[in-house]
Amino acid sequence: MRLEKDSLGELEVPDEAYYGIQTVRTSNNYRVSNHTYNEYPEVIAAVAEIKKACAITNAQIGALNEEKARAICKACDEVISGKFAGHFPVNVWRSQGTGVNMNVNEVLANRANEILTGKVSYEVIHPNTHVNMCQSSNDVFPTAEAIVIFRLIEPVLKEAREIESTLLIKANEFKEVVRLGRTGLQDAVPMTWGQVFAGWLRSVSRVRKELENLRPIFQFGVMGGTAVGTGMGVLPGYPELIYPNLSKVIGFEMKQRMYEDEVVKNSGIFDGMRNTDHHSILMEVIKELVAAITRIANDLILYSSGPRAGIKEVVLSYIAEGTTGYESENTAYLCELMTDVLGEMVIAEEMAFYSSNEGQLDHGSINSGGFITVVNALKLAASSLRLFNEECLKEVQINEEVVRGYAELSTSLSTMVSSLFGYPTGVKVAKKAIETNRSCKEVAKQEKILSSEVCEEIFDVLALTDRDKTVELFRKYKSIRKID
Repeated sequence: MRLEKDSLGELEVPDEAYYGIQTVRTSNNYRVSNHTYNEYPEVIAAVAEIKKACAITNAQIGALNEEKARAICKACDEVISGKFAGHFPVNVWRSQGTGVNMNVNEVLANRANEILTGKVSYEVIHPNTHVNMCQSSNDVFPTAEAIVIFRLIEPVLKEAREIESTLLIKANEFKEVVRLGRTGLQDAVPMTWGQVFAGWLRSVSRVRKELENLRPIFQFGVMGGTAVGTGMGVLPGYPELIYPNLSKVIGFEMKQRMYEDEVVKNSGIFDGMRNTDHHSILMEVIKELVAAITRIANDLILYSSGPRAGIKEVVLSYIAEGTTGYESENTAYLCELMTDVLGEMVIAEEMAFYSSNEGQLDHGSINSGGFITVVNALKLAASSLRLFNEECLKEVQINEEVVRGYAELSTSLSTMVSSLFGYPTGVKVAKKAIETNRSCKEVAKQEKILSSEVCEEIFDVLALTDRDKTVELFRKYKSIRKID
C-alpha cells in the first residue's frame, strides 16, 4: 500500500492502483452496493474523452504545457480503449458525478506522470490542477451523461428498424393469408395476416420516429459552466474551442446549451446543470417503443396457443437444440420476456422522473442513480429487441389451413346477408350456421337466400378483407338488395 495525503488527511491506496486518495475516500463514503463504475466503461470513456478535449483546448489557449497535454491525451486514449478497466471503484449510487470525475482525474494524472517520469505519482501532473483544468464535476458529468445516452440510443433505434424490416417482410409474405379478426377475443370479420403485420409495423415506426426526433437533445453539453453555470474559473479562449475539440474527439457534433436570444444570457447552461427532465422524457418514449413491441409479443403468444387446444394460428419456432436443455420449448418464452422488459422500462421511467425532480437549488444532485438506471434501460431495450426479433419474430409462420378455416366458418360473415336483406335475415343465417355447424355461405345457398354464383363472391373471405372490393360487391349486387 502507498500513503497519499490531501487537504482532508491521509489514506492508504493499493500500490497497483492508478486511482488515488479521493477515489478511496469516495468509495468508502458510498458503500451502499457492489455496483461501481467499473461496470460502465461507456461512462468512463465519455469522461476520458471530455478530459482529452479539455487538454487539447487548454494547450491551444496556452494554459497547459504542450508536453503535459500530450501525456494527458495519451492517458485518455488508453482509458478510452479500456486499458485501465478495474480502476474505477467509485459506487454508482450517490457519487453525484464528483466521485467518478475525480476517479478519472486521478487515473489520468497517475498514468500521465508515469508516461513522463516512469512512475505513478502527481509529481508533474496533478489531477485537479492539470487534468481538471477549466472544469468541475458539475459540467463534466452532465456532458458525459449526454454523450453516453446519445450513443446508447442508436442501438435501440437500430433494433427498432430491424424489427420494422421484419414486420414489413412478414406483411408482404402473408398479404393474402386470410384470418378471422377478433374483438374482445370473440369472432369478428375476416382480415389478412398482412394487415395484422402492417398494423404492428406502423405502431413500431411511429415511436421509433419519436425517438429519432428526441435524440438530438443529447447533443448538448454544459462544458464551460464549471460549478454552477457562471463559468468562474474558465480561462480566455476555452469556451470558443472546447466544443469543436470535443466534437472531434467523440466523433459527432456536441453543442453548448447557450441561447443568446433569451433574457438571461447562457440560461441554457443553468438549465442543463440543474435539470434532467429530458431523461424522463426519453424513458417515456423508450417505454412506448418497448410497449409497442410487447403488444406484438403478447398477441403472438395468444395466437400461438396450442398446439392442440389453443387458437394455434401462429407457429413459433423452437429454440436451438441444446441451448437450454429443453428441446421442446418454443420461443413463446421470448414473448413473455418482453413483458418483463416492459416492466423494467416502467421502473426506469419512474426513477428518471423521480431523479429529475429531486435535485436541490443549483445542483442536480440525485441524478447519478437516475442516469445509471437510464443507461441500464437503454442497454436492456436494445438487447431484448434484438433477441426477440432474431429468435422469435423472424421465424414466425402462419398455420394457413387453420386460419382460412376459422375465417370461412365465422358467423360474422352473416354481416353480408344483413347488409343485403336486413338484420333479422342475417341473424337467421348466423343462428342456422351455428346450429348445424355449417358456414354462412352453405346456409345461404341451402336456404336459397342467395344463388350459388352470388354466394361465391359475397362470401369470398379474401375479397372481404379489402374495403374497395367489398364496396364494389355491394355496387354489383345492388339490384338484389331488399331493405326499405
